[in-house]
Amino acid sequence: MSQPAIVINNITKKYYLEKPRTLKKWFHTIISPFEKFTVFKNFSLSVNKGEFILITGSNGSGKTTLLKLIAGITFPDEGSIKTYGRIVPLIELGAGFNYELTGEENIVTNATILGIQKSKIKEIIPKIVSFSGLKDFIDVPLKRYSTGMVTRLAFSIAVYSNPNILLIDEIFAVGDHEFRKKSIKRILDFKKKSITIVLTSNFRIAKYIFDREIKLINSFQTS
Repeated sequence: MSQPAIVINNITKKYYLEKPRTLKKWFHTIISPFEKFTVFKNFSLSVNKGEFILITGSNGSGKTTLLKLIAGITFPDEGSIKTYGRIVPLIELGAGFNYELTGEENIVTNATILGIQKSKIKEIIPKIVSFSGLKDFIDVPLKRYSTGMVTRLAFSIAVYSNPNILLIDEIFAVGDHEFRKKSIKRILDFKKKSITIVLTSNFRIAKYIFDREIKLINSFQTS
C-alpha cells in the first residue's frame, strides 16, 4: 500500500490586495480598502511517498503559492495540509542566504537552519561544492555571485540536505545547460530513494521524468 507524503484537503487560500482609493472613498470607512484575491478554492491533492509531481500552469496560476502552502511558509484560510517527513523547500531564489557571507558560510548557515547536525554538515560541504561547480568562488561573498551561481548553490544545498520531500520552484529556468543536465540526473537518482519531489516548471524535459503532471488553471476570483 502506498504511503502518503502530502495530503491537501479542500483548501481555500486568499490574499488581500490594497485597492486604489479616491479621496471620496477615504472618507467612507465602511468601504474596505482591500480586495480579496482567491488563489485556491476547495483544492485537494494527495501525493504518495516517492512520487514525482510536476506542477504546471500559466504565470499567476498559483504554482509558487502551492509550494509555499506545502512548505508551511504560508497557510490556507480553510482546509488542511498534512506532510510526512523532512521538507526542504527551494522556492524563492536566494531566500535564507546572507549575501555578505561567502558561499561556504552560506552552506553552513542553510544546513543548520534545515536541522542538519554539525558533523553531517562537514561531511556534505565538499559534495555541495563539487556538485555546484563553484569551487573557485566558494570563499567569495555571495554578493559577487551571478543569479545562475546563486541558483546552483541553492539547488546543491537542497539536494544534499537529506530531504524526504523536496519542493523546487522553476529551478530549470535559471542556470546553464550543463548544470540543468546534472540537476535532472540528481533528481533521477532520487527515484531510487523514495524521495518525494514536487517541482513547478514549464521546462519541457521535466515532463519526461515525472510520474504525474498537475496543471493549474488560472481561475482567480476577486471580491
